Amino acid sequence: MKTKTIDHPLRKISYRFRENGFPLNHEAQALNNYRLAHDQVWRMKQLFEKEKSECQLTLIDLQILDDDRMEQQSLLDFYKENVDLSKENPYLDMEPNYQVELRNYYNSVIELHHNLVKFYDRIGTLEKEYIIITDTYFRGEKPIDPLNFEVLKTVFDHYEDMQVDVVSLDHDLQEFLRVLTDVYDLLDKYLIQYSQLYEQYSILLKNTALLVKEVQVLRKIWGE
Repeated sequence: MKTKTIDHPLRKISYRFRENGFPLNHEAQALNNYRLAHDQVWRMKQLFEKEKSECQLTLIDLQILDDDRMEQQSLLDFYKENVDLSKENPYLDMEPNYQVELRNYYNSVIELHHNLVKFYDRIGTLEKEYIIITDTYFRGEKPIDPLNFEVLKTVFDHYEDMQVDVVSLDHDLQEFLRVLTDVYDLLDKYLIQYSQLYEQYSILLKNTALLVKEVQVLRKIWGE
C-alpha cells in the first residue's frame, strides 16, 4: 500500500491505495469529486468567516453611534432640567452663548440621525449577501450535506474492485465530514451575528428617531 496525501487548505487529505493496477474511471472521478468537495467547503468557510467578520466590525461601529445617542439623550435630560421651556419665548431671558450651545446640540442630534440613516448603506450590503447565503446554504436542500454525502458511494459500494483502500478512505471521509459540520456551525454563528446586528440597528434607529422628536422642543429657544 502507498499513501496519497493532498495538502488542501481546508484539511490534509490522506488515504492509501494499491500500487499494482490502475483505478477505474468512475473510481478516479469519485476521488476527484471528493477533492472538489473540499474546494467547495473551503470557499464556504472563507465566505462565512468574511461575512461574520464584517458583521462584527459593523456592530462595533454601530455601538459607537449608540454611545453617541446615549450621550445626546443625557444632555437633553440635563437641558430640560435647566431650561424653562414652559415660557412662550424662553430665548428672551437666555444668554446668547447658551442659545448657541443649545443650537449646536440640536444640530448634533440631527446629524446623528442623518449618519444613522446613511449607515444603512453598510447594513444593506450585508443584507444582500445574507439573503444569498441563507437561500443557498440554510433554506431547503444543502448543496453539500454532511448527513447525505454520497460522492464516494460508488467506491464503497464496489470496494472490491477499487484500487483505493476503503478503510483509510472512510477514515479520511469521517474527518472531512467533521470539518464540514464545523463549517455549518460557523454558518449558524454568522446568521446569529447578522440577526443581532440587524436587530440592534433597528432599535437604535427607532430610539434616535424618538430623540429627534424630543429635541424639537428646543426650537422655540431660537424662535422657530
